Amino acid sequence: MAILNNDFLALTLANQDGLAPFQFSFPSGIGFVEETGILRLEPKEKSSINLVLSVGIHGNETGPIELLNSLVKSILNGQLKLSIRLLVIIGNPVAANLAKRFCDVNLNRLFSGAWKSYEGFEAKRAKRLELAVSDFYAMANSGSEQMRLHYDLHTAIRGSVHEKFAVSPFVENAIYNKAQFGFLASSGIQAVLLSHQPTTTFSYYSYSVHGAHSFTVELGKVCSFGQNDLSRFADLEKSLIFLIENSVLSQKPLSDVNVFSVLNDLIKDDESYELSINDDVKNFTQFEKDYVLANSKKSQYQVEKTGDAIVFPNTNLPVGQRAGLIVRPIEIENLQLA
Repeated sequence: MAILNNDFLALTLANQDGLAPFQFSFPSGIGFVEETGILRLEPKEKSSINLVLSVGIHGNETGPIELLNSLVKSILNGQLKLSIRLLVIIGNPVAANLAKRFCDVNLNRLFSGAWKSYEGFEAKRAKRLELAVSDFYAMANSGSEQMRLHYDLHTAIRGSVHEKFAVSPFVENAIYNKAQFGFLASSGIQAVLLSHQPTTTFSYYSYSVHGAHSFTVELGKVCSFGQNDLSRFADLEKSLIFLIENSVLSQKPLSDVNVFSVLNDLIKDDESYELSINDDVKNFTQFEKDYVLANSKKSQYQVEKTGDAIVFPNTNLPVGQRAGLIVRPIEIENLQLA
C-alpha cells in the first residue's frame, strides 16, 4: 500500500477517525503510517538525528500543514533525499476538517499527562501523540550520540511585530543551545521567547520527558487551506530541506534574533476580566510603565517597566485560563549559551 499521490494531508483529512497502519517504500527510505496524521520516515542509511515536525495541533493553523505536506511529497517522490529519521505529525485532523482551532479543549494544553483530566477527541489525541513521540525516540539507532529535535509549527490568531517567533521551553538551568538559536535565525525566526515555567504544550513535553531540543514556532497569521502564501515560509523551508538532506543544522548569526523573557502570565480571574487593548493589537506590542493593561472586579495589572510587551492576548476563554503573556526584551549576550 502507498499514499495516493504522496499526499499525506489528503490521506489524513479523509480518515480523521482512524487509519490502519501500513508500510511503504520510497526512493530514499521506508515509510510507516502509524495512525491518522502520524507518519514515520526512516532513511536507508543510519542517522543520529531524530526530528519530529508537528503541525495542525490547532486545526485552523493551515500554513504549516501545507508547508510540511509539500516537504513530505518531495521526500516521497524522490525530489528530496532523506538522510535523517523523521516523524511527521498532523495533530488535530478533526478540527482541521471543521476549520476550527479545536473541538472540545485546546490540544496544546493537554500534554505531559494533562490529558488525563479531560475527555473527548483532543484528550485521546494528546495521549496518542505522546506515545508516537516516545516510540519514535525509543527506536533511535544505538551506538552513536543521538540528537533529538522537535519543531512544533503554528500560526497565530493575530499579527505580530516579529512575524515569525519561537517559544523556547522553560530550561531549569537557563543554559540554552547556541546551535538551535543559530538554526532559528537561519530559518527566518525573528524572535525567541524564553518560557518562565513548565507548561503542558507539545514542545515542552518533548523537552522535559525526552530531552529534545524543542520549540513552538509561530509563522505568521492564521489562514484557511489554499489561502496561504507559502513563500513567506521560504527561509524555514530551506533550513528544513538542508537538515533533511545533509543531517546538518544551518546557521546564521545570533544577532539576527531578538530575545524576550516571560515576566508574567495574565490569568482571566473573573468573567469581568478585560484587556485594555484593541482587538488588532499585535503580539510584542510594547507599553509604558504603569499602564493598566488588564483589569477585572478582582484584580488589575499595571505594566512594570516601559518596553514590556504582550504576547498571545486573548480573553475569549474560560475563567482560570491564560489571557496573555507579559514579556521583556533582553540582550542575547546576557544568555548562557552552550
